Amino acid sequence: MTAIPDARARSAADTGFPEVVAEIFTDHLVHNVRALRACCKPDVRLCAPLKADAYGHGLSIVAPVLDRVGVDCAAVATLDEAVALRRTGWRRPILVLGAVLTVGAAGERTARLEAALRHELTLTLADAELLADIDAAVRSAGRTLGVHIKIDSGMGRMGAPIQHAADLIDAVRRCDGLRIDGIYSHFGSAELEDTSLVDGQLAAFHQLLERVGGLLPRDAVRHFANTSATILRADAHFDMVRPGLGLYGYLPAPRLAERVDLRPCLRLKSRVTLVKTLPADHCVGYGCTFRTRRPTRLGIVPIGYHDGYVRALSNRAVIGTPFGDAPVVGRISMDQTAIDVTDLPQAVCGTEVTILDPQRSRPNSVEAIATLLGTIPYEVTCLLGPRIRRIAT
Repeated sequence: MTAIPDARARSAADTGFPEVVAEIFTDHLVHNVRALRACCKPDVRLCAPLKADAYGHGLSIVAPVLDRVGVDCAAVATLDEAVALRRTGWRRPILVLGAVLTVGAAGERTARLEAALRHELTLTLADAELLADIDAAVRSAGRTLGVHIKIDSGMGRMGAPIQHAADLIDAVRRCDGLRIDGIYSHFGSAELEDTSLVDGQLAAFHQLLERVGGLLPRDAVRHFANTSATILRADAHFDMVRPGLGLYGYLPAPRLAERVDLRPCLRLKSRVTLVKTLPADHCVGYGCTFRTRRPTRLGIVPIGYHDGYVRALSNRAVIGTPFGDAPVVGRISMDQTAIDVTDLPQAVCGTEVTILDPQRSRPNSVEAIATLLGTIPYEVTCLLGPRIRRIAT
């Protein structure tokens, strides 16, 4: 009898009969952790970003591996993600990066605080507007809530404006229910060869730390570096680094391959479910965006834009087979993609295909697909949908 895979490694929608499988190479994950640690001094901690279902790789697979290899803590974007991480058995610290307490209804805010306290989460603060309410709710529960102060050092997104940071820190210090466990910021362009923006952000953060150093607890964790800065900027490591994309083996910029050996952790595979021959001058797919130029053997692969294989790849991408690459033809549908296997006569129903290849040099690697789409590797893996079963290999 065939063994049924561990349910913890399945997506929520998986019933045991997946059409598409994401193989997650856990040995590559371990290698990447060690390679990124080697970029840092021994006393620099490593925070593993596990938001967006571990960047699409499957939280229930990735988290236990990172726990065993000894990462120091994890970061997620939302309360739901933090609770899901705790349910994997994660007992290390969790930093919630989003502003999860800024809700209008006081009752909902109280419920969110209760969840944060119950699951021993560390929350991000970026403004003082709700400090009094948050402090009162935490004190009424007889607890103390650890927080990290998020600073906008120049990216212009989440975080307290740097000119208001000292006032925010002072206000938090006056709250008996809150404890400052850290202070951090985020780079907007650390992968670029032009370092002027990075240099400016880093200088602003250093200047802030000089001004507020006396207001922070001595053990407050200072952190800033993403994957690119972990690899390129030792002066941005501070007490802890947060390499997200690099953990999963992908590079924010090709030039970083010269600095560190990272190994992609994901292979996306499926199979051919139908092969048929169409005559010349026959439409394929919605909108007739492809018309056969010769009698064509057409293969159907059960993946579509609901699974994250987006329509923009129509008539542009290739899917790998054991016998060669097959071009995607016609528009990608919600659940199906057509490929041209005319020149691959060995390809038949049941032939396994590789949709995303872990070899960086392949035309269907995560980085190659990102380039084709004019986007970033993060988006390619984070789009992978809930019907895809993630399995550890």
